[in-house]
Amino acid sequence: MVFGEDNVSNGQTEDSLLSSKASSQYVISKISKSTKYKEKKKHRRCGRNFLLVFGILFVILGILATVFTPYDMLMKLRIRMQPGFPPFEWWLNPPDEVILSIYVFNVTNSEEFMNGTDDRMKVQEIGPISYMEKLIHTFPVFNENGTLTYTANRTPIYLPELNPEYLLNKTIVVPNMPVLMIPTYLYDAPFFVKFSVNVMMRTLNSSPFKTTSIQNFLWNFSDPIVDLAQNLAPRLVPTKNVGILSRVYADFVDNVTVYIGPTYEERKFFLIDKYDGSEFLPNRGGNCKDEVRGATEGVLYPQKSSKTDVLRYFRKTLCRNVNLVYTNEVEKYGVTGYRYEVPADFFNRTFPEEDDCYKSTPTLPDGLSDLSPCYYDTAIATSFPHFLHGSEEIKKYVDGLEPDPQKHRSYIDLEPETGIPMYGGARAQLNLVVKDMKGFNDKIRKFSNIAIPLLWLEYVQKGLPWYIEYLIYFQVVLLPIIQVVFSVVMLILGSILMFFYIRKMSKRKENLARNKMQRFETETFLKPQ
Repeated sequence: MVFGEDNVSNGQTEDSLLSSKASSQYVISKISKSTKYKEKKKHRRCGRNFLLVFGILFVILGILATVFTPYDMLMKLRIRMQPGFPPFEWWLNPPDEVILSIYVFNVTNSEEFMNGTDDRMKVQEIGPISYMEKLIHTFPVFNENGTLTYTANRTPIYLPELNPEYLLNKTIVVPNMPVLMIPTYLYDAPFFVKFSVNVMMRTLNSSPFKTTSIQNFLWNFSDPIVDLAQNLAPRLVPTKNVGILSRVYADFVDNVTVYIGPTYEERKFFLIDKYDGSEFLPNRGGNCKDEVRGATEGVLYPQKSSKTDVLRYFRKTLCRNVNLVYTNEVEKYGVTGYRYEVPADFFNRTFPEEDDCYKSTPTLPDGLSDLSPCYYDTAIATSFPHFLHGSEEIKKYVDGLEPDPQKHRSYIDLEPETGIPMYGGARAQLNLVVKDMKGFNDKIRKFSNIAIPLLWLEYVQKGLPWYIEYLIYFQVVLLPIIQVVFSVVMLILGSILMFFYIRKMSKRKENLARNKMQRFETETFLKPQ
């Protein structure tokens, strides 16, 4: 009997243990399910928060990229001209190559013209004589009024690889500038002054033509009459050397003040405020309505240029501002540029006459612009090469000129958004203008009222370095597309994430409502009656 009771007791104990184990497993299972449910709920909450946060973030980025575009930010950064950034460093030492080509006029019938066999001078163009004009900017100073002051220095460098050997030693016949300039300067002087000049010329056996080399004509041109005249009147003859390039580049170091950002907006970017401390044209005494203020140096132009703009740049060689008007669109480096050209009537007389600073005295014919204030009051005038677009009056005394609108025009191809010149050609002719030589000897009187072409200059920007080409293409063509695509993608992606967030929240509310209803129904069904 005891044995049977022990069996019953052991059986009850085993049942109790099994029941306890099952209960423990049930509790553990419930805890595990509860933990998994909480983790799942937490992950769902994190997923919803992720959708909300990044959805809002992407939408904000899309809107900001539309309002504050990277393109505009780069443009505003550029006009600040901050040292260390590419716009400033490239301007400080311009990487573009400017080739200066010189074409001199050789007089082929000097003897026939002097003895009266020919009544017109015959000239022959010789060239090009090639130089590189090197421009550097030094001593930049950022002024408190939002302007930038610097020193601009232009230097011509002879390029032997582009010129025939011994070209500079080639002999040419040219007008003897000192012999013709002195009488022209004294064209309205009293008789005794003219008589003295005649005696001086006869004593020195001065000739109106001179045989010399191209090198001397450009850089070291003189005559014994200059030495004598300088001894007699040093104030009237400030230099013995009238070589043309030596005069053009004699004083080509200038202090320039220009407008920059952020004080001045992009439409005034790099326009000149003062040139050598003045807003007026140099050497014209403030008598011109045409001011250097508002022009450019020709290296950079205002951003956002339009087809209706008249661009102006100051070129010291021409002693005046040059106007450029829009003519047509051009394609370069994969971008669309605007071509601005010097108008055909640029060197003509303007009205009212008293506002024409370039007419000289007596008044020059159409096609000539007076340079004398910038060249010691010598009788020098500029024009288009070969008297292109000039009046017949200035062409009738010279044979051998062949004006060509395509070859002799001046223009720039400008990327209008950035104001960077992509290509340009500036061409101008220097002429010796001889006035009425009444009262002088027969040799000199033959030149009365003649504009004699001396040479013409061509400045050509040969293009941009590859890295500037790519920068322009990226900034003007690619960047606007990239920022639009970026904005659209951000807005779409943000909207999609927001949509899924709203959808998940809607489903969550539906599930909560359904669970609440089920709980209510269960509690109602199980509630004791």
